[in-house]
Amino acid sequence: MSSWKDEILKFVNQGKGFEVLCEGDQVKVLEAKGVSKVSINLKEIKGVRRGKPKPPSAKLRDLVVRLASKLIESKKNFKVTFGQGDFTLRFDLDHYVRVDPTSSSVVGFKSLGEDPLNIIADILEEHGEVKILRPLK
Repeated sequence: MSSWKDEILKFVNQGKGFEVLCEGDQVKVLEAKGVSKVSINLKEIKGVRRGKPKPPSAKLRDLVVRLASKLIESKKNFKVTFGQGDFTLRFDLDHYVRVDPTSSSVVGFKSLGEDPLNIIADILEEHGEVKILRPLK
């Protein structure tokens, strides 16, 4: 059981995103696949946030491991990507949680009681304010 924890810690310490796939009793931790880097004119990406991901602080590192442990216990698949001082816990394209050093923003859910958010809601609330962002109409 601790082998997946070691894999996750390795990715987190390097500041690399990872994906967790739960298949039966097996847990696979893989490097997260992102958008491939192709040659793009800088004018084409005007306004896009650019920057190198940084390894998270010790507090966020512990939070990632706690969230991952809880989700793996419940056999949920998820992906974690790192930004500059924050991370995103993604369940699918439209459902994710962005966590910064003091708060969390939830996207794609109507309440903290929805699955799989209900599994980790208590940990997120301990961390700080949890904002549920409503979709634009």
